[in-house]
Amino acid sequence: MILFGSSDPIRTSAGKISFHSNCRRCWPISPRSWLAFALLALLVALGGTDPARAQQAQTQRIVSACRADAPPAAEGKIPDASALSRNREARARAATAPLSSTGAYARAIEQLSRVIDYDPDNARLYVNRGGLYLGNRQINEALADYNRSISLDPASSLAFAGRGQTYLQMADYEHAIEDFNEAVKLYPGNARAFLARGTAYSNTREYDRAIEDVDRSITLDPPCTAGYRARAYIYGMKGDRDRANADYDQAIKLDPNPGTATAFSRRASAYQGKRDYDHAMADFAQALKLEPNNASVLNNRCLLRAVLGQYESALTDCNEALRIKPGEASILDSRGVAHLKKGALEQAIEDYDAALQIDAKMAVALYGRAIAKRRKGDAVGGEADIAMALAIKPNVADEMAARYGIK
Repeated sequence: MILFGSSDPIRTSAGKISFHSNCRRCWPISPRSWLAFALLALLVALGGTDPARAQQAQTQRIVSACRADAPPAAEGKIPDASALSRNREARARAATAPLSSTGAYARAIEQLSRVIDYDPDNARLYVNRGGLYLGNRQINEALADYNRSISLDPASSLAFAGRGQTYLQMADYEHAIEDFNEAVKLYPGNARAFLARGTAYSNTREYDRAIEDVDRSITLDPPCTAGYRARAYIYGMKGDRDRANADYDQAIKLDPNPGTATAFSRRASAYQGKRDYDHAMADFAQALKLEPNNASVLNNRCLLRAVLGQYESALTDCNEALRIKPGEASILDSRGVAHLKKGALEQAIEDYDAALQIDAKMAVALYGRAIAKRRKGDAVGGEADIAMALAIKPNVADEMAARYGIK
């Protein structure tokens, strides 16, 4: 029999209880009670009685939309790689992460390509490079890398999710949803894939199905602000401002002390979504104080200023963003919005034309150009652009009206 309560549990012979000298409150434990105690101890060890540790354990089992890391099981089968190969892969990830986070995709792609030359059958490396190509808007190259990864390892949830994101960028929603389905089938803890599938459904105006998927993403990954902002956006498209604002409030609550330019910009977008423009502008200012040459933040502030009617300031931000990232389609589109809101229709059309030369399937640019053409009296040209925009992204009219007041 085992005794608990002393610093040294004592086994007794013939079932008799013996007490240690400092054992003042000892009692015999039956085998069944011992099993219950052992299970409780295991639960504690796994963080079951500590909410923070339990949350950490859950976080380590999901593929988050807010972090780049992922559980090994979501990456597919683990190859029998040599120590040298594993070391190359780890060093490549460490080297390319800071480059991709600052938008230096070309340099990151170059570095990772050298590693792939040494290890051409490593499926995970193609997933990583596919993500870099996607960030650099090299859609065909991204698709080729994800296809290669899946051919090497059809068990990778990350590869299917990445290819789904690529199809999403191509406005090929049918294939995107098929790949997201496979991604969550292979790894049901892929919150990133649920969120992306929700985006695909939102783009096709299937808002209720979109909310169902975003709900699942949030349930899997409650600390991630991306899910709340995405669901708020969808509620806004449906005209449900109360639920939209509640989700924006939760996203803001989860970002109490941003600390980085990216986090400040992320929180600013939540403030902007709930139309708290003063706080949004303050967060954009903090982001740019930390990173004055962050083109993404400048682009986002350009759009906010355009919405607020601060057209010259908006154009200043967009021009500065284009100086930092010349030829970026999303920034040209934003400057088109600023010109359109200002009433400078010729300049708006020029910016939309330039954006569409870079990305012919940018539905928001097609729609913006359509409105500019209409206002200039070109009804036929406007209707043609609207038809193309809606074919690419069926919810584009909802988006332009909700975000920018452009109808």
